Amino acid sequence: MPPKSNAHVPEVSRTYKNNFNGLVYNIHTWTYDCIIFLFNIIFTIFFREIKVRGGYNVPPAGTPTILVCAPHANQFIDPTLVMVTTRKLGMYGATSVSRSRQACFVTAASSLNMKLVGFFGRRMGGIPVARAQDYLKPVDDNLEIYAPDLENNPKLIKGRCKDSKSPEFTKRFTAKSLLGLPNYLSNAQIAQIQDDETIILSSPFKISDPRVRKLLNNGTTFKYANKVDNSKVFQSVFDHLHTKGCVGIFPEGGSHDRPSLLPIKAGVAIMALGAAAADANIKVHVVPVGLHYFHRDKFRSRAVLEYGEPIVVDGTMGKEYAQAPRETVSKLLSRITDALFSVTENAPDYDTLMTIQAARRLYQPSEKRLSLPVVVEINRRLLVGYSKFKSDERVIHLKKMVQEYNEKLYSMGLKDHQVRELESHTVQNTIRTLVTLVTRVSRLLLFFMLALPGSILFTPIFIGSSIYSKKKAREGLKKSLVKIKGTDLLATWKLILALVMAPISYVTYSLILISLHSRKNGWVQWIWVPSENVFIQFPYFYMQLVLTTYGSLKTGEIGMDLFKSLRPLVVTLMYPGKKIREIQSIREQLSEEITSVCNELGPSVFKDFDQFAINNEIESERGRGRYEKEKTPDYLKIQRDPSRSRSRGARSRSSSISSFTSRISNAISRVNSRGSLSDIPILSEARYSSNNVINDSDSSCSSSDEENIKAGSTSKISSLMRARWEKSHDKEE
Repeated sequence: MPPKSNAHVPEVSRTYKNNFNGLVYNIHTWTYDCIIFLFNIIFTIFFREIKVRGGYNVPPAGTPTILVCAPHANQFIDPTLVMVTTRKLGMYGATSVSRSRQACFVTAASSLNMKLVGFFGRRMGGIPVARAQDYLKPVDDNLEIYAPDLENNPKLIKGRCKDSKSPEFTKRFTAKSLLGLPNYLSNAQIAQIQDDETIILSSPFKISDPRVRKLLNNGTTFKYANKVDNSKVFQSVFDHLHTKGCVGIFPEGGSHDRPSLLPIKAGVAIMALGAAAADANIKVHVVPVGLHYFHRDKFRSRAVLEYGEPIVVDGTMGKEYAQAPRETVSKLLSRITDALFSVTENAPDYDTLMTIQAARRLYQPSEKRLSLPVVVEINRRLLVGYSKFKSDERVIHLKKMVQEYNEKLYSMGLKDHQVRELESHTVQNTIRTLVTLVTRVSRLLLFFMLALPGSILFTPIFIGSSIYSKKKAREGLKKSLVKIKGTDLLATWKLILALVMAPISYVTYSLILISLHSRKNGWVQWIWVPSENVFIQFPYFYMQLVLTTYGSLKTGEIGMDLFKSLRPLVVTLMYPGKKIREIQSIREQLSEEITSVCNELGPSVFKDFDQFAINNEIESERGRGRYEKEKTPDYLKIQRDPSRSRSRGARSRSSSISSFTSRISNAISRVNSRGSLSDIPILSEARYSSNNVINDSDSSCSSSDEENIKAGSTSKISSLMRARWEKSHDKEE
């Protein structure tokens, strides 16, 4: 008799009503759209620019869809931004098929318990998921745990009571539950309880931390949380998919501020495969979504969202999952992970990321400005090349030179793009620079005066949100095992506090103006008021204040651009000509050397390096509006050139930086996600392993894949990036 399958196959509910599948429109749908409208306004104010790439990859309404998003780098802003852009897709694009979707995100239950977040989350179809770490509570102070052999067997944990009684582990605890050390230092899942004094962990505590080692060697009190049963969560997702809805999820789990992805968890695979196993006619489209922020915690920063090619999970894969859940989960998760790597940037550390971004700027000899999606593509592809050739002497030398160049720029108070604006010391250039400086300072003073009223009105909100967001970042950093500085929390709490403070502040300002006007105060008598009726005056003053603030915001933005442009002018006047020529010469040499090395090494990373079209002029896309159209730019498309069989030597390798940019961008812009699938957990505590046993009630997940997919079809780029990522995380573990 064959063994019972551990596949999590849901029940198909015929009574479940989905208000967000795009096939109905009612009060719930209308409320969702109202909130989207509100956050679209907020994001228009907070972000200076938002670009969307690959919107055509999102299936139209009526298609069961899972949006798999990464990295989770901006806490509550991430899912909200994805919901806003996904809902707006139908309004942008040349195709006649509407791709506008009302995505409902899987959200931590602890977040939905927060008043403001829960208010919006529940009205936008949020699906709560319980996490064991959110329920950790201190165990009896009389009980301690310790590691008797931390070096050779870190998974072995012993217990003892201060009063010499038995710890009674078999009565108190259960397998798959969670242990936590004091001060949020580390958590570990229980794999097995051998006896009343012995516990075997699924994976060890974070023993690389000396504080953890000290506690485990000496013995410590601890926290405990029961195993979480997420079967209801999966059933909710299944019901949503079976009714042709769109579900969003961040498979890393919590938000973080690391330069690379966290280990992916397996819940997303179970969601797709379980739905397909329950209904053989369903085709779940798993769409990878990459989020990229430029100074994510800063006001008026920029963002890029990229939708990758969907992975289609059908009834055949669902059947394989029902028969062999562990193997099919491994395959599907691998494929999803590869797809995520194709739309995200992953650096081994922050310094490397900064170096890569500096190298990317050196690839721009053209005066034309690269669009944000292209900048993201170049960063990602340079990281791929670096991960393969980081031990090459030429790459090591270049990295050192770029870092030294950055240090020189910092000492001069310059940015890379300002180096080309410096002028040599001649009488004519000095006079022109001086006139330009005086002109810009005069304009800056004018814009400063115009921006001053709104800035004064918004100052309490600026100060309050800055202080409160830093406080929340410190609290989040203390509780987190993965955050570095807690910058992933800053922007979220700035927006949340502004969302509360702004209405209160402007209502207060409006009431003050009404009071002053009724008293004939001289400070407000010059303001024209349409009526003496206070019910007309209130909205009138409120709108005047809001428009004044927004006008000041736009004016101040121009003023800041002017202010930033003063630095190269001052440097030109103050620094000796020799110093200016030196930094410009260093930049030119670096640009040539980097381009030469990339042209030489590029074909060994991208086998089709020379077959793609070269486009040296990348438009700034200013005419496209705030959101990029869904049509893929020509310079990001693979050119199916019949002449690809020509020898590499027949094509001269231009040293043009834009040329290499276009080649690299082309080489991976269309990663075929329909190739192969593989493993990793999402709602579970531990990383997914092929040795894990998958149970119906486990929080770890499983999924299935097509056997007829050849291993060679997986994107080499994604594989390189993933190999680097897994190696770095293995070191940490």
